[in-house]
Amino acid sequence: MPSANPKSQTVVVTGATGFLASHLCRALVERGHRVHAYHRPHSNLARLGDAKAKIQWHLTPEKFSEPFEAGARVDAVVHCAALYGRKDETVSDLIAANTLLPVQLLEQAQRHAVPLFLHADTILDPSVNAYARSKHQAVEWLRAAAGPVRIANLKLQHFYGPGDDLTKFIPAMMVKCLAHEPEIKLTDGRQRRDFVYIDDAVTAILAVLEHPVPGGNKFYDIEIGSGAAVPVRELVETIHRLAGSRSKFLFGALPHRPGEPMLAQADISALTALDWRPQISLVEGLQRTLVSLTRKN
Repeated sequence: MPSANPKSQTVVVTGATGFLASHLCRALVERGHRVHAYHRPHSNLARLGDAKAKIQWHLTPEKFSEPFEAGARVDAVVHCAALYGRKDETVSDLIAANTLLPVQLLEQAQRHAVPLFLHADTILDPSVNAYARSKHQAVEWLRAAAGPVRIANLKLQHFYGPGDDLTKFIPAMMVKCLAHEPEIKLTDGRQRRDFVYIDDAVTAILAVLEHPVPGGNKFYDIEIGSGAAVPVRELVETIHRLAGSRSKFLFGALPHRPGEPMLAQADISALTALDWRPQISLVEGLQRTLVSLTRKN
């Protein structure tokens, strides 16, 4: 993680108990920023570690406007909350979480003259699933409403690391390999993806937050990834080797998803212009993630 930031900001973060935002909140606290975050009565704050005591928490939806009215002017909003539809949520649930919520947050930011709004977006095509469609609809509304609040739309590639949701591809594959599952069905694995370690994803967001891209654009995209595209087959074979697994991969046993791209790779030129570069290689990131899973077991 980067060293302390000499210019402290007041930042409102959504999704703070989730994978991405919990790492981000800890980094913000370490760098001396003042963090306001939302939670629900049943939220588990344990993954925030010691940082949870240094964050000002606000109950949602009851206290939705409270972070903006708490005293100090808010310098930025970082919207990381998302609903993926992995637990049988309805389409209306996805729209409420992924489309309506960011629009409501932007309205609060506009009302309280917040200068910068960061929105964690997806690289998935809207035709892939309802989650992707609801995220793209949010971007349409944010783009139309940008100004005077400046909006940085963070197009995140496949971020991963310790503590990730076990239903996501990389940790799910690791669990199967560690368990030596006899046969694992996969696509042909020819599709190439950009995998970025969670610490690198967080430092990229910090770079955008602390050093906004220069220029007069009120809405701009920032691609976040490693900048390299790796075949999925190579990824899973690396996991298999690092885990010392006896599992057998059945490549080609599953079809590609409708609308699935064969290449997803971030253009990180905007980030390198902010003096950011990824620090964790894919092999090192996978090793760290595997270690965290074996410790759990």
